[in-house]
Amino acid sequence: MVLVPPLSAESRSSEYVTFQDDESFSPRKKQKTEQSPLTVAPVITKDQKLVADQASSNFQNLLKEIFEVDEHAGDDGPTVSLPDTARHFMWVDQDDIQLRVLAPSALIKLESCLQKVIAVGKVGDIAIDDACRLQGLCEKSLMIARSLELSIDTPWNSDDFSAWIQRASSAETALRSARIIVRIMTGHYHEKRLCSEELLQHVLDVLNKVFTSCLIPFVECRPKDAGSEIFDLASPYKKEISQLLYQATRVMKMLVGLLDKVDVADGIITSLEFFAIRVLFVENAQSEKESLLGVQKFEGLRRVAMDIITGIFTKYPEQRSFLFDEILASLQKLPTKGPNARQYKLSDGTTIQLVSALIMQLIQTSASTATEVSGGASLQLPRPRKARRSRATSSDTDDDTAAAPDDDPDEAEDMTDDGARRRLAKEANSLNDNAAKDAQYVVRYLVKRAMTASKSGDQPHRHLLDMFVEDMITMLDNPEWPAAELLLRALLLSMVSITENKSTAPAKNMALELLGMMGSAISELVANTQSLTKGLETNDSLVSGNLRQLFEDYLDGSLQNSDMLNTDGPYRVVIDYLASIDSDGLSTKSAQIYYLTQWARAVASTESPADRKNDTLVRELCKALHSRSWDQINSADSISKGQCQLAYALTVLNMSFCRQFDSVLRILVDSIASEQTTVRTRSLKSITQMLEKDPSLLERARSVKGLLIKCAADTSPMVRDSTLMLIGKCIQQKPTLEQEFFKSILSLANDPTANVRKRAMKLLKEAFARNKRKEVRVLIAECLLQRSRDDDKATSEMANQMLEEALFSPFWKCSRAPSEVSIQDRLALKEQVNLITNAAQANDVVTSALVVLLQKSLSSNNKVAEANSGVCRMLVSTAFEGMIDSEARSDGLEQKHIVQMLTVFARADARLFNAEQLQHLQPYISNLSSAEDFSILRFVVIIFRCVLPVLPTVQQSLIREVQTALLGIVSKLGKMELNEVAACLWTMNGILNNPDRLVRLVASVIKHLQSLKVKNISDQSGNDDLRRAKKCVQIAGAFGRHCDFEGHKADFERVIAGWRWRSVSGMIVSSIQPFADNKQPLPLQVDAINSIGLICQSSPHHFNQADISEVFQRVLTEGMPDVQNIVLANFRDFFAMQEAQAAIKNEPSQENGPVMPNGRLGGSMKASESDGASALIAQRFLHDILSIALASLEASALTATEVVASINRQGLVHPKESGPALVALETSPNRAIADVAYQAHCDIHLQHESMFEREYMRAIHEAYKYQRDIVKDPLGFRTSPYISKLHSTFEIIKGSKSKYQKKFISNYCAKINFDVDKLELSGDVPASLQFTRFLIENLAFFDYGRVDELLHTLSCMEKIVADTGSGVAHNINTEVFHVRVDAILGVFDGEDQKKEAQTNQESVAMTTDVTPVRLHQLTTASIILSSLWEARTYLRRLYGLASTHQARENKANGKVKDVNRAPTKTNGITGERVVVAIAERVKSLSNRESMLKQCQDFVELLSVDQELKVAAEVEEDGVGRPWTPSGDEGDSVVPLSGGSRGTVKRKRSTSAAVGTPHKKRGRPLLGRRKSSRKSADEDEDWG
Repeated sequence: MVLVPPLSAESRSSEYVTFQDDESFSPRKKQKTEQSPLTVAPVITKDQKLVADQASSNFQNLLKEIFEVDEHAGDDGPTVSLPDTARHFMWVDQDDIQLRVLAPSALIKLESCLQKVIAVGKVGDIAIDDACRLQGLCEKSLMIARSLELSIDTPWNSDDFSAWIQRASSAETALRSARIIVRIMTGHYHEKRLCSEELLQHVLDVLNKVFTSCLIPFVECRPKDAGSEIFDLASPYKKEISQLLYQATRVMKMLVGLLDKVDVADGIITSLEFFAIRVLFVENAQSEKESLLGVQKFEGLRRVAMDIITGIFTKYPEQRSFLFDEILASLQKLPTKGPNARQYKLSDGTTIQLVSALIMQLIQTSASTATEVSGGASLQLPRPRKARRSRATSSDTDDDTAAAPDDDPDEAEDMTDDGARRRLAKEANSLNDNAAKDAQYVVRYLVKRAMTASKSGDQPHRHLLDMFVEDMITMLDNPEWPAAELLLRALLLSMVSITENKSTAPAKNMALELLGMMGSAISELVANTQSLTKGLETNDSLVSGNLRQLFEDYLDGSLQNSDMLNTDGPYRVVIDYLASIDSDGLSTKSAQIYYLTQWARAVASTESPADRKNDTLVRELCKALHSRSWDQINSADSISKGQCQLAYALTVLNMSFCRQFDSVLRILVDSIASEQTTVRTRSLKSITQMLEKDPSLLERARSVKGLLIKCAADTSPMVRDSTLMLIGKCIQQKPTLEQEFFKSILSLANDPTANVRKRAMKLLKEAFARNKRKEVRVLIAECLLQRSRDDDKATSEMANQMLEEALFSPFWKCSRAPSEVSIQDRLALKEQVNLITNAAQANDVVTSALVVLLQKSLSSNNKVAEANSGVCRMLVSTAFEGMIDSEARSDGLEQKHIVQMLTVFARADARLFNAEQLQHLQPYISNLSSAEDFSILRFVVIIFRCVLPVLPTVQQSLIREVQTALLGIVSKLGKMELNEVAACLWTMNGILNNPDRLVRLVASVIKHLQSLKVKNISDQSGNDDLRRAKKCVQIAGAFGRHCDFEGHKADFERVIAGWRWRSVSGMIVSSIQPFADNKQPLPLQVDAINSIGLICQSSPHHFNQADISEVFQRVLTEGMPDVQNIVLANFRDFFAMQEAQAAIKNEPSQENGPVMPNGRLGGSMKASESDGASALIAQRFLHDILSIALASLEASALTATEVVASINRQGLVHPKESGPALVALETSPNRAIADVAYQAHCDIHLQHESMFEREYMRAIHEAYKYQRDIVKDPLGFRTSPYISKLHSTFEIIKGSKSKYQKKFISNYCAKINFDVDKLELSGDVPASLQFTRFLIENLAFFDYGRVDELLHTLSCMEKIVADTGSGVAHNINTEVFHVRVDAILGVFDGEDQKKEAQTNQESVAMTTDVTPVRLHQLTTASIILSSLWEARTYLRRLYGLASTHQARENKANGKVKDVNRAPTKTNGITGERVVVAIAERVKSLSNRESMLKQCQDFVELLSVDQELKVAAEVEEDGVGRPWTPSGDEGDSVVPLSGGSRGTVKRKRSTSAAVGTPHKKRGRPLLGRRKSSRKSADEDEDWG
């Protein structure tokens, strides 16, 4: 035991020193208290006292030596100085005067000694006068540095920069002097003489000068930008400049300690604030290579600046608002991209923005000083809607927010249990409210700025808000930054308010995006907490066990508040850990105090009796809050970092922010049903983001699935795309949901938008690989096959690649060794055969797509063609096994289905088959005993026809057997089978070279026909002659089409008696032609006409025969649609053959010669018989073909359209002949017809743009007649969504130049204009009105590509209403209402006359004597013009165009936007209201009263709406305005449109244009009065 004797009376405090304990084994940091140098310390050992005395003595001796040198040194220069002067002083030139200042070596020695004196607590030994004198010597260096020129000029050379380095060394000396000055001030902070405000200001001046003049330019310069010259000059002197930065940083660190001890003047505080904030927002380099001083070195400086701001914020509460304002106002200087955006490293290694850390540290610091807080500062998060609607403003508070009790003078002395709790509540709420107010202020500022900016705009506030939220989320689970939860809570409250109020779509999108981020953060926190819990399973400590149990209770929903708040709960664990961190950082200290406040606040707000047992905790928390320290409570065992993180996560999960997760999810789900497209899209993306973090959301929000299915059919492509994205995430997290969403995905694979189709295809590909159900895989395969023929090339290629991967890639490995295929692979091959077989049965489109897919997969251009070929051979072999062996077939597949699938492979590549397989097919030709056998026959014949030419190894005996069998069943075959058999027999003839059998067959048929043509064949079902004639005609046509008998003419001459024909084909045609006469039975006519057409395809010269042309002409003009379709189908097939042959000929080849620019071969200038036939068909039959195409929506119309398209592709007629019809057919509701017409129109427009321009107006009228007469729908739009019927035509025109488009619009609008006296009035709805309505509705729903084209359209519309409307209004006023001129002009002698005129006008309206015809005519005219104005108003609202008054202001201020950009549509406007408005106006023709009302409304429209009055003045002004033409400058009155006028007071002088000829107008004197009312167009939400 050591007994410490009491101090003697003579003892002095300066003889004792305080030593800090360096051997602290406590797990928490010892309390640090500020001690004055005069504080009496415990007695220390003698050796320690000697060390302290020695340090003090050394410093005193050094001071004495320096002072003596200073006293004896001369002031005249270095020539008279003492020998020791050079060791301590140096001479500096200052304005041609030599000044003596302390040398750097002396400053280094002085600071070293002074630092040791301070460390041993001997500062009190330094006399005040000596300290003042030392400061005076150091001040000289500051004065010199203040006058130095440290700025850098870019045109410097290396010599100039060397001179600057010399000046910089003086600045470095000044900074060393500043360090000594500040150390003295810090050590003697109680002595006013040493803490001179003026001297401290000099230090700040030097510091500011160094940073402003050189250090900041050095930090901002880069090697490859405008500052590269500075970078290059300074690079050799990095060491010297870095030393300057180091000295400045040291001075700033000392200023942090000084601020903690010394109360400085307001001027000093202001200087420090501006200086530190400027340093904070200097843009640092992105990498060390781009930095002159080093990225991390400057970041260290910024942390010191951050400590300065925090120190001022802590000590001077009155400066807090100013600091927040300056920091927030400087945020726009921050970078938002690149590595330099986040360079503040946290303890776990993650990086955030330094300003985010600063704001959180300041908010945490706010909880360390109690200030007066006005009511309502606490944060309250939203409760469920019902609760919020019923809560009372005066009494409701959040469950985390306890109102501070009323001030009680006796409360401080009330130490009872209840008194301690009230005291704790008051103290904790006061501290929390400080932080809550600051958090709300920051959030309001950031949100307000972000709402006025966009991510693509120039202002960075939207990006900054996102980065700020991301930083808060990063720190949400970090116990050293507990204010992150408070800031997120405030932000969540703000976002909820935006979503529930009538905010704009961009604001709601921002709120939903941030809510999604915050909801995902909560889900991620739960997941991370689960990981932490698993990590502590091996830890058997009591703390870990308790924390694990608490988290299990949290997941079960059984967590009690008392378990969280008691003395061994998670709050205590976190507080102990924070107290144990050995750090002097302000962030850790502020985190301790803030978190302690949250614990105290939660304890004080507890009302349950069970939670009030531990009243000792309440008292101890009171003491801890009062002292701002946790040391008064005994610490528990040491806490590990993992235990602290788990405990902190538990407390955060039970705070208000995380408890609002269900509310966030509810808001996002409700927003899916929003009327605004972008809001629906954003909510879907946010839910997707949350689902990635927490797959259990689908169970918690069961309504999401139904909403997703609904959104999959949304009218917006963005919504559908986002829906698919979310569906994909849902299926990924929970594969069982695939069944519920499959139909939606399948339908979206056929979406009009390419991106949506691609995303749906990706999901289908994943479903195909994941799903083993046959029907699902078949549907997916069919869908992808259809998409492989997609018009979008990228979509088509994607579908082909997916199909190749799905059908072939699984068997690539097997194809390398077919003999070693495993049983499992064989079963998989059978399943694949079944899949392809089922897909091939879907329809002809899928079958043809499958053929094309196989051809591409087996093409030599395909890198894996060899592997695909091996797989296909294996599939063919497996299919044959299933066809032959009934037991090998599965899933109920019939033989005909398998054979049908084999025809697909045969058409794609006949080399996939072998001779043995053909032998297996031979019985299906020889043995035909049932209807099923005949159904298989056609497919077998196709296989033989395709395979035989490429398979020379087939035995001729087999071919003869097949030939014999086919010849024997010719008479039993139907049309389709007969065509295939004829083609196959001719193929076999090429191998066997035995045409005699075919000659005898055809000759026999011809003889029968010759014998039958003399008979009177009746149309009776039992007539054998009719059956024989039909069969003979069919056989003759089929063999005449597929067999070339011209080389065997002699054989026919021997067999056919009385030969008189020039060719065999002519003989066959002449034999069939009598049966095509209209006197023959219709079934026989049909077969005869079809057979003639088939023969003409192979022998085109027959098309030129007059008798054959007459047959076709008669059918096309008088025949039934089915018969017409037969002729048209033959034309189509013939033209298709011609196009295919032309494509082959035009391919460059060495044999055929070079290709000429016109596509013809260089050596082929002679027209063939096919060319003549094509020209004849086009010239003679085009008119009839067009009539058929425009006459119906049936199959004949589609075939006729295909023929017209082929004629145009071959250039056989002038484009104007068929162009108008194609435009009309584009509007067909039959999608197939519209697609063919659209493609043909595109080709014509591209090749003959200028020529076709003049035909467009005729084409539009043709489209109107087609819609009126054939479609029976004369309206100009389609619904779901609203779209113009002429949208395809306008899309083609949009591909032309702007001038072309504007001319089209001008001509189009001219068709709307009319002469009122020439309007046609026949019918319930006059034809002129019906046509103009069609035009107007199309005009309203066109999809305009550029702003200037839209504005040109609006200008044309307004000019028509202004010009034609003025005359119509004049006629209505004079002829219908008999309004006097003085009434029109608004000139009255008095108020009584004015009222009388109004009364007379109203009475005349009811007693007008206008004739019904004239009233009908004027009403029709007014309806046309009113409807045009409705469409104009709708367009301006849809595209958000400014009113004329605003547009002119924008033009005057230079704010006119680029008119070449694409216009942006306003969300939520669908067009329904304008359609209804136009329809209501048309209905006004039903009776006289409604017509009078319509006329009165139109006059009122022109009288009140000044915008349309001056539309015509645009041309007179000679200035083209890039905005909607509107009223004169002096008038801003209400333009009445939309039919919803309400009660609008008429202006006195409003009808100056009505009833007067169009002329240059002046402003009436009575019309100068401006109206304060806004335009009705701006007030109404047109949808």
